[in-house]
Amino acid sequence: MPEVPTALCFMLLACPSLAWILFERSCYALLPGPLETRSIEDAREYCRGNGADIISINNKEENTFIKNSFCSHWHGPEYISLGMFFDTDDDDFRWFDDSEVSFTNWMEEESNTELLNTCATMHTSSGGWKKTSCEQLPLTEILCEATGMYKKGLSSQRTWTTALVITSTVIVSVAAAILWFLYQRRVSSGARDTIHRSTNQSPYNDETMLIEEGNEYTA
Repeated sequence: MPEVPTALCFMLLACPSLAWILFERSCYALLPGPLETRSIEDAREYCRGNGADIISINNKEENTFIKNSFCSHWHGPEYISLGMFFDTDDDDFRWFDDSEVSFTNWMEEESNTELLNTCATMHTSSGGWKKTSCEQLPLTEILCEATGMYKKGLSSQRTWTTALVITSTVIVSVAAAILWFLYQRRVSSGARDTIHRSTNQSPYNDETMLIEEGNEYTA
């Protein structure tokens, strides 16, 4: 197989399979949880087995994307587990994947809610988050997130080839049209010159005819 020129290659951000949806630099999939899934740790292990981790949400745009995906693609349960837990050492919520908690979207709740052994879920219709006991998380379906992988793409070779063929065809057609126009113009100009010369050099002009007639009478 001939080597593809480097100029025709490009790096494409791709997901593990068609079951995943790409957003920015991450891939997302709603996977059916195995029967043995009993805890958030089991859910994480299941996601890891698929080259991912349980979902973490880092900004409003990502939260909106996930909410919209439940409407357009997944049509999943009313609530889905997030990869978040309350860390009693830091007295704050943390993501299991250790990413920074830079965004939250809690629904209104009582401020005196007990936070010990507390995890988080998302309401898939509204995108709002709810504090839930880690023992009561919905785990029948698990939302996993994987980092998109860059792969070398070659499909542009066909695009470049097609563009080159079209461009060459256009150039040849235009050049042929120009040459035909110039040829027709030259032929037409040559014909006019021939007629003009024939008219100016004709031996049978009026003066010649008068001389010839006078010679006849003299004879």
